[in-house]
Amino acid sequence: MPYKMYDINNNDTITAIATPSGVGAIAVIRISGYLSFNIINRIFKPINNLKKFKSGRIYLGFIFIKKYRLDKVLVNVFKRPKSYTGEDVIEISCHGSIYIQNKILELIMENGARLATRGEFTFRAFKNGKLDLYQVESLLDLFKSENELEHKLAFNNLRGEVSILIKQIKTKILDLNTIIDFCIDFSDENIYHFNKKDFINKLTWIIYQIKKLIKSFKIGFFFKKGIALAIIGKPNVGKSTLFNYLLKYDRSIVSNKSGTTINYIEDYIYINGIKYRIIDSAGIKNKKPSNLEIKGMKKTFENIKKAEIILFVSNKVKISLYKDEKDILKKKIIFIINKCDLLKRKIKEPNDSILISAKYGIGIKTLLKKLVKISKSFIESDKKNIITNVRHYEELKIALFNLKEIKQKLQIGIEPELLSLFLRDTNSSLDKIIGSITNYDILYNIFDNFCIGK
Repeated sequence: MPYKMYDINNNDTITAIATPSGVGAIAVIRISGYLSFNIINRIFKPINNLKKFKSGRIYLGFIFIKKYRLDKVLVNVFKRPKSYTGEDVIEISCHGSIYIQNKILELIMENGARLATRGEFTFRAFKNGKLDLYQVESLLDLFKSENELEHKLAFNNLRGEVSILIKQIKTKILDLNTIIDFCIDFSDENIYHFNKKDFINKLTWIIYQIKKLIKSFKIGFFFKKGIALAIIGKPNVGKSTLFNYLLKYDRSIVSNKSGTTINYIEDYIYINGIKYRIIDSAGIKNKKPSNLEIKGMKKTFENIKKAEIILFVSNKVKISLYKDEKDILKKKIIFIINKCDLLKRKIKEPNDSILISAKYGIGIKTLLKKLVKISKSFIESDKKNIITNVRHYEELKIALFNLKEIKQKLQIGIEPELLSLFLRDTNSSLDKIIGSITNYDILYNIFDNFCIGK
């Protein structure tokens, strides 16, 4: 099985091409492990004939195959523990010829290194304490970031601020467990007593911090998956035209015939750096809908439940909501009067509505400005501590459940052994987030998402 090298005791030397495959101006080849300097001394000669490398320096020289100069390269040197992996690391910047890249890689492997697997350099950083598991997953988010907000969030998490908070919480839990363990150890001497008020105050602080992290997941979800934006309205009011205009290409079929959109269509857009999952839904018909239209309307109401913001489109000045659909009233709604280019007379824009022509782009800037303003109410938060990963979210919920059980049972009396067990289970959930406790399956699922060379 190729990933068995994700072994905490595996200390051999690894190598890989770190840049994308193919021809380019420059390629970077990495080496990490205890043989790194032995290997580079055998295949590389600096132009100034230095015999010893200093950490943090870049050296210009030649890669040799026997006496033949293969390429003129730059060699970047990092001595352990001050390197990405915590091991001796060499990075060779060579010309981007596929032949040169492969030949250098062959030379390195002939001299004692093996080819790295996906994410193995980062795994060694985790193994050697350079990154915890939360930071590793934040690094993945950084690679996948598609806009400024996603980038900032991933970069903040990579800095380890959430990890620091989790470690602080763990320290507080350990303090509480120490008190309980003391009571258990000396229970025979009738001194099982502790300041319950002080204990509950500390417990309340821990619960508050974990609740904040759990609540932040919704914000993190918006950053990663996008704010769900549903376009709804009666048939033939221009929902699909608006959908296509926002996407800047024809994604939905547009027709003058009522009920063209039967199923829903969704896509992603970015507005002012905010990601949206925009949904074009079937029209909602009040009178005599066909069986097919009824199915489409059912999907529309399902999308309304999932959406954070509703774009309610009408082609009439007077807008009326569907009285039988209560879920609409719970959402943030932007009322839109479309096809203003067809109005026979100019009208004053209602206070709670926006006049647009999705066909010609009239009023779209005003609509987007209002949309961004509403969206910021979803994502404005302390961006230092935001959870974005479902795995972390689930472990925090388990931790919160255990803590609430402790607080509840303290009111009615609880055996110290049971109290200690709840606290240890809470700590275990937090350990799984930062990687103090982990298993092979979790490591495999995380590091398999990295590329070879990282």
